Order: sequence, then structure tokens, then C-alpha cells
Amino acid sequence: MFKLLLILKYLRRKLAPLFAASAVMLCTAMVIIVMSVMGGFLENFRESAHALTGDLVVEGPLQGFTGYEELVAAIEELPEVAAAAPMLRAVGLVNFRDTAKPVQLQGVDFRKLEEIVGYKKTLLWSNDQLREHVGDPQSELGRAFVAKMTRDYPIDPGPEAGAKVPVLGLPEAVMGVEVYPFQRRNDDGDYEIDRARAGEKLPVTVIPLTESGTVGTLEPVRKEILITNEVKSGLYDIDASAVVLPFATLQAMLNMQPRTGFTDFDPNTGRGGEEVAIPGRANQVVIKVADGADLLDARDKVQSVITKQWEDRPLQFPPLARTWEEVHQNILGAVENEKGLVTFLFGIIGLVAVVMVATTFYMIVLEKTRDIGVLRAIGASRGGIMGMFVGYGLAIGVVGSLLGLAIAVAVVTNLNEIQALLNSWFGWQMWDPKTYFFDRIPDTVNYTEALRVVAGAIVSSVVGALIPAWIAGRLKPVDALRYE
Repeated sequence: MFKLLLILKYLRRKLAPLFAASAVMLCTAMVIIVMSVMGGFLENFRESAHALTGDLVVEGPLQGFTGYEELVAAIEELPEVAAAAPMLRAVGLVNFRDTAKPVQLQGVDFRKLEEIVGYKKTLLWSNDQLREHVGDPQSELGRAFVAKMTRDYPIDPGPEAGAKVPVLGLPEAVMGVEVYPFQRRNDDGDYEIDRARAGEKLPVTVIPLTESGTVGTLEPVRKEILITNEVKSGLYDIDASAVVLPFATLQAMLNMQPRTGFTDFDPNTGRGGEEVAIPGRANQVVIKVADGADLLDARDKVQSVITKQWEDRPLQFPPLARTWEEVHQNILGAVENEKGLVTFLFGIIGLVAVVMVATTFYMIVLEKTRDIGVLRAIGASRGGIMGMFVGYGLAIGVVGSLLGLAIAVAVVTNLNEIQALLNSWFGWQMWDPKTYFFDRIPDTVNYTEALRVVAGAIVSSVVGALIPAWIAGRLKPVDALRYE
């Protein structure tokens, strides 16, 4: 009981313990704030990458592989797989009047992709914004155009039956909002509908590849597409390069569509031998894993299906099944390393709390040497004296770390409001939404990590008290009473 009474007395009447508790509080708050913000950025990257990639991706060579229909059907038969769809990726060139830009073309079945990754949630412009942007929805062109741009699946591969206006017969596409090189954001980090490319024709050029991966005698293919919406995914590399076309459109442009040909074809005479069917090609398959299925187990099962189907193709490397995390491991790994490094650095700074506690308790031991002597003289044991100072450190750690947790939660959950306040008062922004692709600072606390920091702060405080407690416990009653 005497230990508890002395601890409470010292906490109430001495300033030094308050400074030690303040150091613990500030270090705890600092580490939790840094971990929450960096962890928030990492989670944003992870959500954006997962939303665009699906759970699993089967990646083949750029020139594609045949038999993708059979592969998709076999993959969908697996109990671990909910859905699968073929995709095409190719490097292309788009032209904005007199400005050319390289892009990453993606050929997709939009309905199937929506089922697998929920692609529609990345579309930037709402139906009302598109209606306003079109101009005159009362004209025949305006009504038809609005209907195309605001339907459930706003890309279509073909001319529609009975289309009278040529532009409405163009293949439709959506593109990343940053593909347009003159796109701008306002002070709030929002894109302006006035600069939207939705509703414009866009020339796209690709170079087809043969099945062996060479250009051969194939010429570049140029085609106009109609932009019906723009994508904001949260990953700048994607939003600055992606142009999403209907699968059939891009497949035809790349000369990968199913067609007929002739054996021993002679280009000089235009004659060949037997007419044969040339199968179509795709170079990716995107997969949604069934609810409750293990991601790595599903990946291995899909790879087994691929290996089995490629047994009769000994000269070809089989496509590789990868999880969405493996596909984006470079950017996710970089952000994870940055989070770890920054947390480590601030953790080193947090050692200030240990030093502060140790110094404070050592000074208390020197100041209270005579009191310690009295306690030892009336029967207090060495362990009791040590326990008193260790308990003192525990009390400071608990008080300081819990206050630090409260401050960190208050700061993190109100970071964007704090920034707005600082901007209105001093014209200063710590996070400029026009510069960074995420227009808001992450403001969510990971309480599991926060409680680990709190526990670490408490342990650090106890560790800081151990040496002074050991010194106090070793004092002899006679020496302590004669201490000047």
C-alpha cells in the first residue's frame, strides 16, 4: 500500500514526473500520427490497385496466346473462382489535335469487368455532369449522345443498328483523367467538367504483332474512338496512361481476332492452299475469387489449369497467374518501405521518452535518498523500493501514452479540417491537393497499430525506470540516512 500512496503523492506534487509524462505523450502521439497517415496512403494505394486489377491476373506475352476461351471456361469451373474474363493490353498512341501521347490500351468486356472488379465506381463524371457537358441534349445528336454516355455500360464496340450520325457509330472508350496532357485541377484538387474529354473523338494508333511477337509486314492501325467518360482510379500511373476499349475493337486493331486464312499463302499471287480457321488471341485473363476462398490457393489452382492446357505446347512459355498484390508489388512495396522507414525514424526519436523517464527517476532517487533510507529503516525491502519506482514508471507510461493516443486520434481524424483552418488563417497548406493525386489526407486511425504503440510506450517507460529503481533498491539504510 505504501508504494501506491507514494506514487500518487509524487505524481501530484512534483513537476519532473509531469515533464516525463509529457515526453511520453508527445512521442506516442507523434508515432501514431505518422503511422496512421502513412498507413492511410498505403491503404489507398492497395484499394485502388485491387479495384482495377481484380483478385488474380493471368498474364501472357504481349502478342497474346490462343485458346483463351477454353482457358477462361476451365478457370471458371474451379470452385475457388467466381468469374473470369479475357483482356488485352497493348501500347498505343493517341493524338490530341497536334499533341501525341503514348498510352496503355486495355481491351475489356465492360459488363464482365464490372462483375469482376466493379469498374463503374472509377468513372469520374456523373450522368448529370455528362448531360450538361454535351451541350444541346434536345437535338437528335444530343439525345442520342446523352443516351449512349449515360447508359449502364458506357462503352460499345460497334455501330448501332439504324445509326444516322457517323460519330455515333464509332467504337466507344473511357480513358484515364490524366491522359489528356492539358488537364488541370482546381484548388480543392477536383477536376473540372469543362476540361473533360468526354464526347470527343480520339485517334488511336497501334502496331499489331504476329503470333511470334514480331511486327512482320503488318502496318500500324489507326482508328477513331469516342470518349464517353473518364476514369479516376487513384493510381496516377494508370490514370495518366489507360485508355479502355471494347475487347472486340482492340482485338481487331491488333489483328488478334478470330478469322480465316490459307495455308502456304503467297502474298504475290494472293493465293493459298487450304482454308483454315485462325483462332483469336488475348494476353490477359482477369479473375474474381469466390467468397471465402484463399487467394494464394486460388492462384495455385489457376496455375495448375494453365499448366495442364499448355502441356501440348512444349515450345511456349505458359502464362503466369499472379495475385493483385504481386502485380503491383513494386509500388506497394515502395510505399510499405517508406512507411516502415518513417515509423522507424520516429520510433528512434521516441527513445527520448525512455531517456527522459530514466533521467527524471534518477534525479528523484537522488532527491529522495533520505526518504528511501527511512523506508528501508522501518522495514521496506529492496524489492519493495524497486517496485515503487518501477510502478512510478508504469504510471507515467500509462498516463502519458493514453494522453498521446487521445491527441493522435483527435489530430488524425481532423487533419483535413486542421489544414483548412491553417489555410484560411495563414494561407499555408501542408497537403496541396493539386500536387498530390489523393486529394485528401488519410484521416483514419488503425487502432490495432495504435494500441501497439501505446503498449510500447508503457514498456519503454518501465524500462527507463529500471536502472534508477535498481540504484534505489541497492541503497543501504545507514548510507541513505547520512546522505547530504
